[in-house]
Amino acid sequence: MLLYEHEGKELFKTCGINVPESQLVSVSEYQSVSLKPPLVFKAQLLSGKRAQAGGIVFDDPKGLFGKIINGEKVEKVLAEQRIDIEEEYYLSFSYSTKTREAVLTFGKGGTGVEEKGVQTASIDDLPEQLKDTAQKLWEVFTKYDCELAEINPLVLDKEGKVWALDAKVILDDDADFRREIKFPQRNLFGRPPTEAEIEARKIDEGDHRGTAGSVYWDLDGDIAVLAAGGGGSVVNMDALISLGGKPANYTEHSGNPPREKIKRLTKIMLSKKGLKGCWLVGGTANFTDIYETLMGFVEGLRAVKPKPNYPIVIRRGGPNDKKAFEELKKIGKKAGFDFHIYGRETPMTSTAKIMVEKAYGNTGN
Repeated sequence: MLLYEHEGKELFKTCGINVPESQLVSVSEYQSVSLKPPLVFKAQLLSGKRAQAGGIVFDDPKGLFGKIINGEKVEKVLAEQRIDIEEEYYLSFSYSTKTREAVLTFGKGGTGVEEKGVQTASIDDLPEQLKDTAQKLWEVFTKYDCELAEINPLVLDKEGKVWALDAKVILDDDADFRREIKFPQRNLFGRPPTEAEIEARKIDEGDHRGTAGSVYWDLDGDIAVLAAGGGGSVVNMDALISLGGKPANYTEHSGNPPREKIKRLTKIMLSKKGLKGCWLVGGTANFTDIYETLMGFVEGLRAVKPKPNYPIVIRRGGPNDKKAFEELKKIGKKAGFDFHIYGRETPMTSTAKIMVEKAYGNTGN
């Protein structure tokens, strides 16, 4: 779970990291801020680069409320006492999946830190006045089972006091059961999860036979998307959107999930109202039984019985794919499903164009 700035700072304070006095306000509350000026007002977003997008102001914050920044609508603003900055640094602890250990990263901080350059370090390498804060950030990282605990900027004021002026914290969801501090559930977009998102994530609970539904997001469009996991799924989504397709949801399956898990996922995915099409897309698998997954998809499709009978574009390859395609043709003909089936000889992204044409009648949406 990615936390908002004010939530991350709540964890910082429990471990003794200095943060400025602040007050979280909504549009109806900002005029009653009780903090002593000068103040800075910061939109509370899950996305980065908010400063460059106008998400931080030093005067009247009213214009922030309702503003769309990096695709997120600003609902809350953090009013915070301004610090007289002398030096800015970047400091973080993260977990490296490559080395399977925690990594301390340090460098010059502030806006545009990517261009300034940061590097891995040890606490002993840090300036003396920052070592205590680094130790406390390590406590945050370990105590709260973080995947990332980042301060940017970590600053020194004119008197040499150290302050965390921002907080980016990502918690390991699997460790939530042992955290005393709880935060409201939210999805990738910062809103509470939908009923479909909650139900989809239950599919993998206690069943480690592949994954199906652990990644599921409801979107605003009208084409259901069931993708095979991996980087190719991102490329496929980019292709669909660039051609005018509007995803209604996005979900992944990976590994070799049994058909009953795909059936449950399909029922959730296709239960959304107003669908104009469904795109089941993935590369050529090595270990996934294509017959089993596609038969699970068909069972879910039969349970939903979509009306109207919208186009269903399938692009897949791998073990038992020919057997699966032959069975799909028979089922489609008998049940009246509008299947359009493509195998490993057809590029994945080219079926995005087919999906858009079939769903919107060659005109786009």
